[in-house]
Amino acid sequence: MNTLLRNISSLVTVNTNGKNFKTGTEMRDVGLLQNAAMIFNEKIVWVGLDSDVHDYINTNNIRIEKSIDMSGKTILPGFVDSHTHIVFAGSRSNEFGKRLQGASYKEIAENGGGILTTVNATRSASTSELYENGANLLYSAIKHGTTSFEIKSGYSLTTEGELNQLRAIKSMRENLPATIKSTFLGAHDFPPEYRNNRDKYVDLVCNEMIPMVAEEGLADYCDVFVDEGYYTVEQGRKILQQAARYGMKTRLHADELADVSAGKLAAEASCLSADHLLFVSDESLDAMKAAGTVACLLPGTAYFIRMPYADARKILDKGLITALATDTNPGSCFTENMQMILSLAVINMKMSAEESLNAATINGAKSIELSESKGSLEVGKDADFAVYGVNSYIDIFYHFGINHVQSTWIKGNKIVC
Repeated sequence: MNTLLRNISSLVTVNTNGKNFKTGTEMRDVGLLQNAAMIFNEKIVWVGLDSDVHDYINTNNIRIEKSIDMSGKTILPGFVDSHTHIVFAGSRSNEFGKRLQGASYKEIAENGGGILTTVNATRSASTSELYENGANLLYSAIKHGTTSFEIKSGYSLTTEGELNQLRAIKSMRENLPATIKSTFLGAHDFPPEYRNNRDKYVDLVCNEMIPMVAEEGLADYCDVFVDEGYYTVEQGRKILQQAARYGMKTRLHADELADVSAGKLAAEASCLSADHLLFVSDESLDAMKAAGTVACLLPGTAYFIRMPYADARKILDKGLITALATDTNPGSCFTENMQMILSLAVINMKMSAEESLNAATINGAKSIELSESKGSLEVGKDADFAVYGVNSYIDIFYHFGINHVQSTWIKGNKIVC
């Protein structure tokens, strides 16, 4: 069934001219078409000016089953949220209250809170409870224009608990309309029972968790939180190498709390992405660029825990592949709204609107190996897009703090949430 969208006021195609990502000056171009049209079924069939659409239909004998007038609307590719933790149990709103009173994220963690609060709740949750919690957040994200997701485990820190989280993610992948990539993050923190024997827990991750995750085929990727107070570069390297042996590609939480050369490790280990990068060094960035490692920036986390923002301008100007994601999680960034992330990126990280849109679509897709089919509205790609009730994409940034999405479409189907 072919559907025609006509009179689109602003169609942001993110045209890549055959590439799977954008860098440098390419990030300033979003492939904008005004007074445009688009034909699609499950895939994009044609995009162009509205004045040309009937010639295309007649010349190619295209049958149109449905035509929709999009006057006054803007259409963007579906956002690709390449870093989330949306499968968990429990709440940390009380810790948020403590942070508002002056406690730091690190202080809360040192006093038994932080990630471990969510660990205790998630260990007690069933697979179905985790599925339901994750599905609710995923549908909320879809309402805000996101169509593809990466989802991590990391809130159980036991073998069975991590498998439980990953099974919930697998069930979401099989039953929900969005495209989902899964990541094993058993090395998110150290569980309290291994607090004084961290290397033993690393051995557990390497020798028990990774083989079992691989045996069930539960994860596309393996991630490690390499940072001050968490996993060392040496521990991270050991885990990444073991994951690679079992066929998992890798990514990294890197240099969020301090510069520990985690970005350099990400490059060395051929990680698909290094995420956070608030304190990343020039040396690490240069290594990441040479390795083709995506720099995934998470401004919502810096905002939420009152940390300095990553230096997006330096990262962009160095020519790294730069992505944006939400980092949706219960402790340090509880939002699934990519529109909010774009606002933070342009205001607080000095990105342009165009750079942020490319980072949240095609480069996010590159980060999780979806850019062949997602991240831009080009012929042959999946018809994943959102319709916004504004005349121009700039209005999404200008009128901030609300949801401009009127409908979200995944593989040509309008999603009812």
